[in-house]
Amino acid sequence: MKTRRLFLLIFILWIQVAGSIIWAEENQQAEAAAQKTEPSIVTIQEAGGRYELTRNGRPFFINGAGGSRHLDELVKAGGNSIRTWSSSKEVLDKAYQKDLMVCIGLSMQKPRHGANYQDITMLKEQRDRIYNKVIELKDHPAVLMWGIGNEVEHQTSRDISIQVWKEIETIAKMIKEIDSNHPVITVIAGAGRKLEDIKQYCPTLDAIGINTYGKLEQVPVRIKQYGWQKPYLITEFGPRGWWEVPKTTWGLPIEDTSTEKAQFYYTAYKAGIDNKPNCLGSYVFFWGNKQEKTHTWFNMFLPDGSPTEMVDTMTLLWTGQWPENRAPRIGSKKIYTASGDQPHIYQTSSKVTFRVQAQDPEGDDLSIKWDLRRDESDNPATGGDWEKRIPPIAGAVLSSESDKAVIMMPAKAGNYRIFTNVFDPAGKAATVNLPIKVTGLTNKDK
Repeated sequence: MKTRRLFLLIFILWIQVAGSIIWAEENQQAEAAAQKTEPSIVTIQEAGGRYELTRNGRPFFINGAGGSRHLDELVKAGGNSIRTWSSSKEVLDKAYQKDLMVCIGLSMQKPRHGANYQDITMLKEQRDRIYNKVIELKDHPAVLMWGIGNEVEHQTSRDISIQVWKEIETIAKMIKEIDSNHPVITVIAGAGRKLEDIKQYCPTLDAIGINTYGKLEQVPVRIKQYGWQKPYLITEFGPRGWWEVPKTTWGLPIEDTSTEKAQFYYTAYKAGIDNKPNCLGSYVFFWGNKQEKTHTWFNMFLPDGSPTEMVDTMTLLWTGQWPENRAPRIGSKKIYTASGDQPHIYQTSSKVTFRVQAQDPEGDDLSIKWDLRRDESDNPATGGDWEKRIPPIAGAVLSSESDKAVIMMPAKAGNYRIFTNVFDPAGKAATVNLPIKVTGLTNKDK
């Protein structure tokens, strides 16, 4: 009897050990299979006067976003690609898990930051860095294309820009020699006469990436006007930029509300991207949150991750349907006072009551958050250069109820901006802000 029990115990242990070995072998095989995943073959085809991007033989129109966060929301909205300004395997892995393709940014030194494109040492270091990065990532299945530089020519003379174009051609040829599976583009600021120079000095490029905001509707005309015959993609588009909007009487740019931005996204996309014969798709900007003149200007999400109406609009454009729940909307009165103050110039340390006009498409109750911040939108940063975030002024909002708030003007004169975020119960948000001037003068002196 004891011998039988001992035999049974040994048999059970053998099964457990064997099962563990089989599981480990299967897991190793799965990992090995993942590592052996083939690179995606991406090509640009021309037929019937139209250009088409293909991925592994199938049409791939880019419904993309700039940024590498909120990927679940991107997939839900109908997106299929992200664009980065630098490159890492970690981002590619994250994208691949969501079946998203990546336009990989290969950063270049910028003349406006002091780079000298006649410096042989700098150019060699830059080429070596880009070469090593392409070698590292080229076989990853999430790679869609290579984007050489980002607005490298911005704020430079034509002579220096030509030096940049020649170097981009050198890098494009280098990439083509080591990776024949993916298109190569460069990304420029706006569509203008520079297209003629790029056509002359960068013949190896497969397409051109164009960053454009308020002038997106003009891109198809400008492409034709300046003789660009290869395909294009819109590598950044979004609201009207801070350089394109009206200003206050004292010079501050007036940011559009999230509702105005969403409307602009729609009309601009239809005019400059949708069903255009030589357009390969686009990347909406910015699928995340960053400081650029304000912490809301180009952002489709708040810092806490709340999506705005612009995400809803892209969902409609990409899928043909609105999401089931839509974000709150800002009314035409925006932020206002009962007295209708115009312009919004206030005395230091005064108390002012502001209201906001907002509504929810489903009629849900809304919650509203107010804050006051120092305004630094007149800083010299340009072209997406890094800017520090401006924190709210503690204690400035004395009280808030329903659609109104009482705000204490700072004791120090200067430029400020009132921000109002409106939330629905599902966590979607609307944004609006009001630039104000605070002065030590009395109303009589203003």
